[in-house]
Amino acid sequence: MAGLLPTEGETLVANLLFKNASVDRGTGLQLGLFTNTPITSAITAATLTEPTGGGYARKTLTDGSWTVTGSVASYALQAFLATGTPYTGSVRGYFIVTTGTTPRIVAIEVDAAGPYVMNAGDTYNVTPNITII
Repeated sequence: MAGLLPTEGETLVANLLFKNASVDRGTGLQLGLFTNTPITSAITAATLTEPTGGGYARKTLTDGSWTVTGSVASYALQAFLATGTPYTGSVRGYFIVTTGTTPRIVAIEVDAAGPYVMNAGDTYNVTPNITII
């Protein structure tokens, strides 16, 4: 999947790097799925549309569990399982947001093989690998 760092994520990175201002960073990050289309650099955490039903919930990505090698940050596989009922909406990819006062998107990736209809019992796997270029 090809990823995107939306404008609000670029602003967050600049504030963290140059001003050490982390009010919107929080502790850890969250991984979620989205059903919006299309995705542009103007998307924000507030305008994301997530699936509902089927036990859907964001996953917590703890700070100390990332591996960084060169310019690639990697996290272990995370599985989203639709339990009991289907998810509403078709899954188009995943996003990573901060957990601070105002959540900010730090990565969003459209799954080129999607969209996926998540029926009860279906699993959608995400292995976050973020390349900083």
